[in-house]
Amino acid sequence: MRRRLVTAAIVVASVGALTVAGLAAASLHHRHGPSRVATPSGPVTPTSAAPSTAASATPSAAWQGWLSGASSDESADGRYGAWRGTPIQIGGTWDNGNAEQVEMYSICKGAWTTWNKPLDVAIGAIDVTRGETWAAAAKGAYTARWTKNLTRIKECWGSRDPALLYIRFAHEMNLLSINWHVRAGEEAAFVKALTIYSDLRHQILPGARIVLCANDGTDPGLGGLDIRKLWPGKDAQGRPVADVYAVDSYNMHPHVTTRAEFLKKINGVYPNGIPLGIEKHRQFAAQVGAPFAIGEWSNNGDPDNAGGGGESPTYVQEFYRWAASHAGDVRHPAPGQLLYEIHFNLWNQYAFWPRTDQPRTAAAYRALKWGTGPA
Repeated sequence: MRRRLVTAAIVVASVGALTVAGLAAASLHHRHGPSRVATPSGPVTPTSAAPSTAASATPSAAWQGWLSGASSDESADGRYGAWRGTPIQIGGTWDNGNAEQVEMYSICKGAWTTWNKPLDVAIGAIDVTRGETWAAAAKGAYTARWTKNLTRIKECWGSRDPALLYIRFAHEMNLLSINWHVRAGEEAAFVKALTIYSDLRHQILPGARIVLCANDGTDPGLGGLDIRKLWPGKDAQGRPVADVYAVDSYNMHPHVTTRAEFLKKINGVYPNGIPLGIEKHRQFAAQVGAPFAIGEWSNNGDPDNAGGGGESPTYVQEFYRWAASHAGDVRHPAPGQLLYEIHFNLWNQYAFWPRTDQPRTAAAYRALKWGTGPA
């Protein structure tokens, strides 16, 4: 994992009956998932409920709501779902580097080897620190590695339905510290590269979904990158290149503790109209005709965090309220509908269980019924 600190100016715009005007400075301190599955530090506290990963792969009838998930070994083996009172409906993991993409540790050797429900797996795509570029990617320079990546996923996923897989290709590409970041002027090359990967997906692992997942805030060091230009649309055969639009978002920079602050945060936009808050990103998903997802989220429970942190039960409650207000039929998601969210249950400052630095926030999370239910 790596931590990133970027700064940006945001304008908060109106949504519905809410209108908040003005210019504010924000520092978007974010985190990045591990190449292999990790667990929070400290001993694991056993639960009285029996862990289980058994569940139907996909709803057999119309389900209203959204897929609610989490990362960590405790999520993969069922203990986290038992603790929170509602089963984990989608898992979250990472295989970021070039070698990890080929080995796919999380699916082939890690905690998710027997998982039989939806899984969001993030991969990195290229490594600019090794001289790789999106221009070269657009010309097919890394097709062999991506072929190995998808072939390995297919081998290890086995008889499980590939439609359960949500592959976050080049996730958080709008942060400078990411080894596969995209700079302004590289948008077209990125789209061509993503289209190549999508074509390989159709050949090797048909049915798997591709997720375009940015960080909610864009690093100004990328020269004015406009993430809206990264949405790939359809390929030459009329197929969507990416199936889901998503962002990762955490409660810090600013850290909010009231409903008014939460609404202001989720409705943030940059002066040029680029989405910043998760509601604005959701609206962009609706605009391009794609369902929406939150690939990673949590409250930062560290009060000493430079960008703000500490307990915030209200953040969790308002996030839940927002999620429920944009849910729908999981089997047939509409544009802009929240399809899934994944709690980042790793690192001391973000984890809710088995150890947490934010017991009141964790209790607020546990008190809610997350995700989907029969229509």
